[in-house]
Amino acid sequence: MMTTTIYAAHRETQREGILEAAEELFIENGIRQVTIGAIARKARLTRATIYKYFSSKEQVAEEIYKTVTKSWSERNAIDVWKVPGNGYERIERFVKSHFNNLLQNPSEARFVAEFSSMYAKAWPVEETMKLIDESLGGERKRVLNTIRQGQTDGSLRSDIEAELMLAAFFNFLAGMNNRLGEMGVKVETEYKMSTQAIFTQVCCIFLDGMKPSPTSQ
Repeated sequence: MMTTTIYAAHRETQREGILEAAEELFIENGIRQVTIGAIARKARLTRATIYKYFSSKEQVAEEIYKTVTKSWSERNAIDVWKVPGNGYERIERFVKSHFNNLLQNPSEARFVAEFSSMYAKAWPVEETMKLIDESLGGERKRVLNTIRQGQTDGSLRSDIEAELMLAAFFNFLAGMNNRLGEMGVKVETEYKMSTQAIFTQVCCIFLDGMKPSPTSQ
């Protein structure tokens, strides 16, 4: 029994080591530039050992995607959901926290955008939805509840169905993430303004659209 436990612990340690090495390589260099061989060298293992745990680079990338999005949820648990406020204030805090993190970690935004472009976009709908539910399902439920809270307390417009506002909200986040991930500092060159200034203004415009108009209050 003890031998089995030690072997299981060894396998888990080895698997975590592979994921840590892959995450560093993916985020530093981009998924396309990284090979299974490079992951093996970084983790100080053989390619054959990598394949004992993961069937492909795509599967490794999927696990890293789950790790990245899990870190978002963990950060939001502290920075967003534990802080009191009306519906709009919490949604605003969510957006600011999310994009401040991405602006400070542009390589993370690039990884998520590249993962979506290389893999998730080509998957069957059922597989994509399964991944989204596993990685972001809890956050979607919390945002939906916050939207309903805001529609009840009057801080968010009530003329749009909560589920439709949720869909618009997460498509906005995904679009902004992909733009930042794909373009990075090129956005500054294109518009001759800082990326932070541009993205902050876009967020403000979107958030303003979620507020009830003065005449409806």
